[in-house]
Formats: sequence, structure tokens, C-alpha cells
Amino acid sequence: MSRVGGTSPVSVRLLGPFTVTLDGAPVALTPRLRALLAVLALDVGRPVPTDRIAAAVWGEERPADPRKAVQVLVTRLRTALGSDVVRTTSGGYQLDVPASAVDVARFEADLAASAAADPAEEYRLLRRSLGHWRGAPFEAVGSDLLVSADRPRLMEQALCAVERGADLALAGHAPDLGELAAGLRELVALHPLREGLWVRLMAVLDRTGRRADALAAYQDLYRVLRDELGTPPGDEARAAHQRLLAGPSDSTAADGAAADGAAAASMAPDNRTPDDTGPGNRTPDSTAPNTTAPAGTAPRPPSMLPPPDGAFRGRAEALATLDALLADAPRIAVVDGPGGIGKTTTVLHWAHRVPDRFPDGTLYVNLRGFFPTNTPLAPAVAVRQFLGALGVPPGRIPDDADAQAALYRSVLADRRVLVVLDNARDVEQVRPLLPGGRHCVVVVTSRNRLGGLVAVEGAARLALGTLPPAEAEDVLAARLGAGLLGAARLAAEPAAARELLALCGGLPLAHVIVAERAAGRPGAPLAALVMELHRHDSRIAALSADGDRAARSVFSWSYRALGQDAAAVFRLLGLHPGPYLTVPSVAALAAIPEQRARAAVGELERASLLIELAPGRFTMHELLMDYANELVSADPPEDSGPAVVRMLDHYLAAVLQAGADGGAGSGAGSGLSDDEAPVLVGMVRRAAATGNHEHTWRIARCLRPHLWERRQATTLLETESLALAALETLGRVPEQAGSRRWIARALGQPDDAYDDAYDTAAGTR
Repeated sequence: MSRVGGTSPVSVRLLGPFTVTLDGAPVALTPRLRALLAVLALDVGRPVPTDRIAAAVWGEERPADPRKAVQVLVTRLRTALGSDVVRTTSGGYQLDVPASAVDVARFEADLAASAAADPAEEYRLLRRSLGHWRGAPFEAVGSDLLVSADRPRLMEQALCAVERGADLALAGHAPDLGELAAGLRELVALHPLREGLWVRLMAVLDRTGRRADALAAYQDLYRVLRDELGTPPGDEARAAHQRLLAGPSDSTAADGAAADGAAAASMAPDNRTPDDTGPGNRTPDSTAPNTTAPAGTAPRPPSMLPPPDGAFRGRAEALATLDALLADAPRIAVVDGPGGIGKTTTVLHWAHRVPDRFPDGTLYVNLRGFFPTNTPLAPAVAVRQFLGALGVPPGRIPDDADAQAALYRSVLADRRVLVVLDNARDVEQVRPLLPGGRHCVVVVTSRNRLGGLVAVEGAARLALGTLPPAEAEDVLAARLGAGLLGAARLAAEPAAARELLALCGGLPLAHVIVAERAAGRPGAPLAALVMELHRHDSRIAALSADGDRAARSVFSWSYRALGQDAAAVFRLLGLHPGPYLTVPSVAALAAIPEQRARAAVGELERASLLIELAPGRFTMHELLMDYANELVSADPPEDSGPAVVRMLDHYLAAVLQAGADGGAGSGAGSGLSDDEAPVLVGMVRRAAATGNHEHTWRIARCLRPHLWERRQATTLLETESLALAALETLGRVPEQAGSRRWIARALGQPDDAYDDAYDTAAGTR
């Protein structure tokens, strides 16, 4: 495969959420393979030393033999993308694809070309270079080296391109200025200490006849620098300010300024850096969309789908049923079936096949209808997430839940959007999330049948059952090895293969776990795995459904094969309310150092007992959470009780520190992300349920600003009611008044009505 010119079946995008495609289809890679491909793609066509690769993939925790470990990873990457994609060189490896296959290379090539071009062509090339950006570089890669060293370099290049482009626009080399000011306003909010952006914002505002806004921008800059650095603006900004005060604006240029969105858009790349600090070691959410539009453009269509399962096989009939949604009514489908049957995997596989049918984007939310240790997601919370993804500014979102749902339907009225509502508990959770337009398609997954949607909304029902024998064999073969390796392994031991399939009971989740175990022992015969499973199966009481029994048998077998730390962590995760956890929270829960916790979490992920949703952020399938909860429930209270307290201590300390870092004072937690808040709400519930009253009211207090800002009145009412009950138990009278006032606010009543408000809330509990 030549890297000079030509086309490549492989495409890599690093300027935003990490994506790699092969022949146009997304490829799912493990975190370490993502880091390997990213560091190679950053220097596409050039050798990358093995030491740099090891530093990018493992950071300070390198394996004992980095060269051997890198060699193994490269082999796996070649298996995923093709044997000729990575070339071995003396002392390293080289990504052997055309430079045009990597967005960073295209960006840097356009920048280099712009430097030698005339002003009009320079402006065009700068526009094109910034068009390659979709967000902060290396999102979802999980490499400390790339994030700390290469991300700042690339972002500096982009910001310099923005500033140069703004200068060219102001010099008349753009068709007009249009809404360039809006893009610059977004950038100064993201980079408030970069005076060059402020200077150009002031100039654009003045040139378009908005001198008062330009002067106000200088005052904003002055306050930011004073508060953050204790210094006044520099010479360039002060000179710009004096020009504003001294003379009239360029009326000719102002009269010629119009709203040309395309020109303005290119000067404001989306280069926000995910927040990586805060409660529980906050991590960015790669499934959360980055949709703030550059100035003058429509918001970028949301793309909220989690990545597909690269080893997906089968379900041809279900996929055909979903395809029918694209052709004719009904435009709603309910995919139901028992836990672990593959509902989410099937729907996501289908959704990733048809993105071209939904030019206005894809929306996805996990409604957590069956998460054993947390309550389902409120529809109002999901509506707000969708409105944000669709580009609705927070100030335009009304407080009332019904009004929010109406706005959501209005925004989608004439758009072609796919809406995936995953893990819904009941019809009431789904109905507020149904769009009103006839062009959208909605796919709901649930363990329940949701007959109301079929009867009233005319939804099509698709019931998933256990895998037929032929499909089950294909699924297991695909997960046992790439290409024909898995099938060959099954064919070599047909009797053991049949036994293994029977023990999995046609349940896809069981196939995944068994295959991971078998793939980790490539030299072991399948018959040995069958014997192990039979031993554990004999200890599992027969349940009502074959699939349930298969799951329990596989879970027990996989759990008993874990190392000591990983087994202890898995058991204790039954105490964590979810929906997400991090390595620091696991370390606190298990009372082990973070290094051991990271190793245990890694072992659980490799065994498919944990899922890494984004770098450093993990979750667990509901059936596995049920099993972990069952295990830990058998422990005596003197063992599980201290673990709960350690977990609550960790989250309380983290959210208090976040408040201190953000200067929130008693309002700590107002800087919480939408991913962290559900975890903390779960901690309030767990603290209340276990009688940890101090943790209950203190964590609830930290949640107030976030829940209030997000208009989550129902959740706020719940957490404050739990907090007030805890405060009453503790006899803390002064703090009770604060909780009662917040209860009043949650109920939409004046603060001085808190006594009546509390009585009302108490009656609803």
C-alpha cells in the first residue's frame, strides 16, 4: 500500500472523537489499539520509534518488555485493518497509508500551502484546514502523551489559523464578515486568556457597527485577566481599545458586512478540550456529542451512537425488519427480549449501517430502565440532553418539562433523525421522547413488550430470542479469532464446540464472555473449557429460563477464573449504584492502591465483565450487575458496610474538591458534568439506604446547583427530601432550613413557603 497519493481503504480521524474506518465502515478498536493507531497516524508515512509508541500506549506503566508488547499490538492492528497497513522499520513502525487518509496530515498540508499562497487563496486554504476539526484532538484515545504533548501543539496551530483568517477577513479578502463575531465569541469563552482572539473579536464587532459590544468585550477581557492573572491587558489589546475610543468605525465595511455563514464558519473550529478534572477523576464522554456550531453555520448534526460491535454476526431477520422502517410506516420499532439477548448490539449494528439515511443526525440515550442499583433516567433529563445535542442554547430551553418536550418535537419536525432509546422500562418513559415529525425513525429497546406503543403509536414489535444454532456458531467463531481462525478452532473439536454452544444457551452475552476466556487461552483445548463450565454449571440451581441459567453458569465460571484483586473488585461493584465508575472510585471501594485497582479493572474488561465507555469511564451490563449484587449481598454487613463508607467518602471528597477548584464555595458541584451527576445522585440514594446520614445530606447539598441549572426538579426534590430526612435524624436543625427551601424551589413555590413545600414533598414519598 503506497502512502504517496492514491486512495486508501483505511481512514483515521484524530481531530475530535477518534474514528477509524475500513472501506467506509467504522472499526471498533480496544483502547490500546486506538492509542497505537493514533501515534502512528500522527506521523503517517514516517517511522515512529518503539519507545514513543510504548510511551503513547502505556505511559509510565510500561510492560516489562515494551518492544515485545508493541509487536503484539501491531500484529493485532494488522489483523483489524490489514497486513500492509503498518510497516516494520528499523527501530519502529510506520503507518503505510496515504497522508490524505489522516485528517491531521490534511490539516497540516493545507496550513503549509496557505503560507505560500496569495491572500484570497490563503483564506480559502485556512477555511479548508479548519474544516477538518470536529473537536479536541485525540478524544477517546486515552493516551496521556498525546493529550499532554501533541494536543496543545495542534490546537495552537488551529488558533493561529483562526487569527490569521480573521485578519484576512478584516482586510477584505473574505466575501464578508458575516457572523464571524459569534465564532470568535465562542473561542474566547474556550480560551479566555488568549488576547489575540479578543483583539480580533473587538475589531470584527466594530467593523460590523457594534462598537458598544466591542468596548464591552474589552471590559470582559480586562476582568478575566485581572481575576485569573492579576495583570492588565497587553499592548495589542490596549491599542485596539484606544482605536475604539478614538475614531468612528469603518462605515463602508460595516455597510458591506452580511451574514455569510460559510465564510464565518471556517474561522471558528470546534476545538474544545474535554474537562478531565473533578469528581471521581472525571473523564470525557466519547458517546456525548460535540455540536456547538461554528459561527454562521447550522449546528453540526449530532452523532450520539456508541461504537458498533466489530464482531457482530447473525440476526439477519431482525436487521431486515429494521430496514423496513426506512421504506414505509410504521416509523417506530420496539425491540424487546430478555437481558443479554443482544438488543442493544443488534440495534447499534443496524444504526451504523444506515447513517446516510439520516442526514440530520442520530440521537441515542441509555434510559437505564433495568439498572439494578439505580433508578431509570427521567424523560425530562433525556429531552434536555437531546436539545443540547441538537444545538439548542441552554437559555432557550424552558423550565417546564412539557414545554421542553414540545420544543424537542418542534426542533425535529422537519428533520431526518434516527432516535435510539435504549433500555426503556415502560411506555411512560418513552412517550416524551418521541419526535412529532414524520421523517424521523425511533428504535426502542426494552426487556418489556411496551404494548402501549404498539397499540397507540402503531409501533412495530421485534422480539429477539436466543440465537439459532447456526447463528450461535457464527457468533462464537467470530469472537474466538479473526478471519477463519475461530471457525477452524470450532471445527477442530466439533463435539466440544457443540457442548460449548449448548452451555451458552443461545445467549449472546454468554458467548462473549466464553469467547473472551477461550481467546485468552489460545493453546487450551475447547474440551477443557467445557469441563470447567460443566463443573460450575452443576453448582447453579436450575432457573425458569434456559438463557438465565446459561448466563448464571457463565458468570460463575468467569468470576471464579479471576485473580484475587479482580474477583474482589467484581464482587464489591455490586455495591456501586452506577451508572459509571472510575479507577479511583474502585480503589476506594476495594481499599487498594490505584495501580492495583487499574490492573483489576483491566482484567475485568479483558474478561468482558466491564465495558469501557470512554477512556477511564466504565460500566457493567445489568445482568452482570445483578450477579455482582447477588454475590456481595451474601457478605456479612461488617464486610460490605465499610466498603460503602469508603466509596461514599471518595465521592464526597471529590465533589467538594471540585467545588473548591471552581470557587463554588457552599455551592460546590455546580461545575459537574452531565455524566457525573447521575453517579452522585445514586450515591445519595445509596447513602440514605445504608443509613449513612452525613454523606446523604452533604452529597445532596453539592448536587443542588447542577440539578437546578439543568431544570431537574424531580431529582432535586428526591435528593433534598432524602437529605432533610437525614438531617432530621441527625438533629441538625440549621441545615434543615436550607433543604426545605430547596424543596420549595423544586416544587415551584417561593422560598418562604418551605414548610408547606416540605409537607407536600413528604406526602409524595
